[in-house]
Amino acid sequence: MFNDLKKIMKDNYDIVNIKLESNFKKDFGLTSFDFINLICIIEEKFGIEIEESKYRSLNTVSELVTYLESRR
Repeated sequence: MFNDLKKIMKDNYDIVNIKLESNFKKDFGLTSFDFINLICIIEEKFGIEIEESKYRSLNTVSELVTYLESRR
């Protein structure tokens, strides 16, 4: 799942230096709009829906990967 997320980040945001502890806003400079767009891309790619109340609490790559793995 981590590798899938890295590919999505590279392809859509040209971000390549991705670590599990990376923070989407602090480390990558993603705006709220960027992050919501990322969530939409992930939802489409994996055929899942991430509730707004849940994705608002996902701040790091690790948190998002753990969440996605729990949904598979």
